[in-house]
Amino acid sequence: MNAAIIGATGLIGRLLLQKLIDSAAYNKILVFGRREATFAASLATEVIFISCQLSQLPTVTVGEKIDHAFCCLGTTIKQAGSQQAFIAVDKTAVIDFVQLCHASTNLVVTALGADAQSSTFYNRIKGETELALALASTLATNEQAKGAIAKLILFQPSLLLGERSQHRPLESLGQSVFNLVSPLFIGPLKRYQPISANSVASAMLTMALNPKKLYPVNSTNSTMAERQVIRVHNETML
Repeated sequence: MNAAIIGATGLIGRLLLQKLIDSAAYNKILVFGRREATFAASLATEVIFISCQLSQLPTVTVGEKIDHAFCCLGTTIKQAGSQQAFIAVDKTAVIDFVQLCHASTNLVVTALGADAQSSTFYNRIKGETELALALASTLATNEQAKGAIAKLILFQPSLLLGERSQHRPLESLGQSVFNLVSPLFIGPLKRYQPISANSVASAMLTMALNPKKLYPVNSTNSTMAERQVIRVHNETML
C-alpha cells in the first residue's frame, strides 16, 4: 500500500508520519509540504518528499496509486494573517489535497464544533470544508472517477495537547486550565476533554489499517452518513 500525508510538520502530522513509517504497512509514503519533515527512516518504507506550496496542489501530479490520504493541515487566523489566508489553508488546500490523492480512504483532521451554519468563523469554515468533502464522496460509486472519494473519515478533536513547533499562547493557557479540570469531563462531556495529539495520530492510523473495525459512527447527519462519511470524536480516540 501507499500513503500520502500533508501537514507532516504540525503537531499531529509529525507524530502520524512516524507512526506510518513504524507500522511498516506502507511501501511508499508521499509527504507534501513546503519544508521537509523530520523522521526516523525505515528500510521497509520509502518516504518521498514532494515540495510544493499549498496553492500549487491543483497542479501537482501524483504518479503513485494512493490507498490512504492523511490530511493534518490546520492554522489560526493569527498565524495565517487574515480570514482569506486561513480559508486558503484550512479549506481550499484540504479539498485540493484530497482531490489530488484520489485515495480509497481519506482521513482528515477538522475540529470539534465544525458546522457550516455556525456563526463562528472558525467553526463555519471547518464545517464548510467537511461538507465539501462529503459532497465529493458521492463520486465514490465509481472509484476510477476523477476526484472520487471512496471513504471519508473526519477527526474532530477538542483542545489538542502536545508540543507545537510554533507557540500559541492562548492554546498553551487553555491546555494548563483544561488539564486541571480534565477529570470532570465524563459521560457526554468526554467529547470536550482535551486530547493528546498522539492519541489522534494513533486513531488515524488504526482506522486506516482496520476498515472493518471502525470506531462507532458519530454522525447526526443521515445524508452525510449515506455518503460513507464517518465522524470521530474524542470519546472514540481516547
